Amino acid sequence: MIYLYDEAIAKDLEDSFNPDHMKNLSVRVIDPEGAIDIVAQIQNDKLSFPAVVVNRNPDYQVDRNLTNFTRMHNGVVSVLDPDTNNLYYEQAVPVELKYGLTILATNTADMDELVRELLFKYTSMYFLTITIPYEGKRKIRFGVTIDRDSSIDRSSGTVEYLHAGTLYQAIVPLRCEGCVLVNYTPAKLRRTAYEIEPVVKKP
Repeated sequence: MIYLYDEAIAKDLEDSFNPDHMKNLSVRVIDPEGAIDIVAQIQNDKLSFPAVVVNRNPDYQVDRNLTNFTRMHNGVVSVLDPDTNNLYYEQAVPVELKYGLTILATNTADMDELVRELLFKYTSMYFLTITIPYEGKRKIRFGVTIDRDSSIDRSSGTVEYLHAGTLYQAIVPLRCEGCVLVNYTPAKLRRTAYEIEPVVKKP
């Protein structure tokens, strides 16, 4: 389910850099799945610059500040399926997700301008929405902001442009708030009928 957060951030960045959805992008955005073979893309000249690569930190943990015992263990009723007459209890575990937006450019001017744009975009909490593909089919809204506990890392990128040129790199750290993992447990909704006998008072 975490991939939904990856896709939401990458899609929003694409829309920011290319709001009119033109074919020739001024800035290429690469999601975490495409980032796996980024070196191969550069080596085969399949990647144009500047580019922003969305990388999720591989380690994440449960957000202890937002944990709720009932929601994590028993769940709360959130969905009623009228076809099966099932109630679904939603269990939710809040998680802390962090990302690095890696900017790759062939000159420092492009790199600095992209860093500036991203800093202003995420200085205030920026909210995005995902749709859960499970029984709930509901939407989750989460926030993205600059991770102020980490610094912006600037260095040469992708093994000195594969030993052939100069590629400038900067990594803008982000953190997310309100991200959860969910699970649904069905419970059959049963109808209970009661018969009430009238009480007749004797004269």
